[in-house]
Amino acid sequence: MLQLPKIGRPPEAHYSICQASQMVGKTVAKVEFGFRENIEGVHGSELLIVHFTDGSILSIDTGSNAGNLAHQHEGLKENDFHVDLSLHWVPA
Repeated sequence: MLQLPKIGRPPEAHYSICQASQMVGKTVAKVEFGFRENIEGVHGSELLIVHFTDGSILSIDTGSNAGNLAHQHEGLKENDFHVDLSLHWVPA
């Protein structure tokens, strides 16, 4: 697993990443991916939507502090930023 980034600290309970454990035991039926529709005043983002065979759906997009930075620096706008997902695949 040398190819994968390392987890440096555990998640905090109020972060949405904690919901990832709900994927355990599920079977993926379909995956959609692309760029999220533009949202006024929000950074650009990639989007991943995972459909499971039990009917549940998980979407993964990005969050950032782009709004905080834009308000602290004149001339900077939230939609000047683009945040992407970094996928790392380790073959079996």
